[in-house]
Amino acid sequence: MPFKSLAGLKKLGTLDAEIVTLASYPSASVCAAFSSDPVKVAVFAFAGGQPKVQQVSLDTCDAGALIDERVAVVKSGDTLWGLIDIQHKPKIEPIGRSMRGLFNNAGSNGALALGWDGEGSELKLEGNEVVGRDFQLRGSIRTCSLDGVNCYVVADDGDGGGKFREHAGNTPEAGTQLRCDLPLAARRMTRLAGGPQLSALTERGALEVCVIRKVGAAALEAKMLGTQSAVVDVAVLESTLFVLSADGVLRVYGADALHRTGDGGQAVATYELALGAEGVPTALAATSRGGNRLWIGTRDGEVFRCDCVKGSISL
Repeated sequence: MPFKSLAGLKKLGTLDAEIVTLASYPSASVCAAFSSDPVKVAVFAFAGGQPKVQQVSLDTCDAGALIDERVAVVKSGDTLWGLIDIQHKPKIEPIGRSMRGLFNNAGSNGALALGWDGEGSELKLEGNEVVGRDFQLRGSIRTCSLDGVNCYVVADDGDGGGKFREHAGNTPEAGTQLRCDLPLAARRMTRLAGGPQLSALTERGALEVCVIRKVGAAALEAKMLGTQSAVVDVAVLESTLFVLSADGVLRVYGADALHRTGDGGQAVATYELALGAEGVPTALAATSRGGNRLWIGTRDGEVFRCDCVKGSISL
């Protein structure tokens, strides 16, 4: 049964600084919000309650990952830092340099980092230390998304918009399970949300989203869909697309809406929810453990959560 609406919108707290990213760790039923200027990490329990907010002595936060309920990784500039014991007083340790990307792996106790030197690094917690296993990347990978089962990547192959690939496991090392060429309009897009039925690629400020739908046992279809407002971030759950827009509205696009809209067409949202936030939205994440939920961050540091509701949709 598809998702038809959003409910239970709740403001969970504020970091009083721009939320850069949201990263979940389902094994412990927690989600972390990372802010920049100043850098803070707040851990929110799925069940609710007061968040644990810690300020971190770093200049900036460009990306964050949660590899344990007490351990996070922050990308500040080109350097990766491990934050140990984030729910108390974090111990900060450098764990990697010359890094261009960091990606949370919500379905595992790890994360993936991409280096400027053409190598990737699978990050894991060993004892009280974050360690990386380096490997050579295949091709020029632009961006990644991980769900604990598969690794979804966009590679800059060819002259078009790139190539979408699905790999088994927590890195893009294994052979490609599925792949498809992306439209030329997707060539600069770097924000990827991956899933076994649906993936979405966009760029902050864009007026369209590239959706990659599974249309057969071993076939993918990629097309561009227009949106009602400038996109901030995207998330996917099953066959449903969620788009967070700069106008403060969270939009739901069900499988039927995605199927009906042709390449380059204007998608009609299945449902819309106005956040009523004080700040402009900046980040979106989805979790499915203990209920299907969306997590939203804003420029003023607010963190919201809402429930994704399933049901029949009248066409």
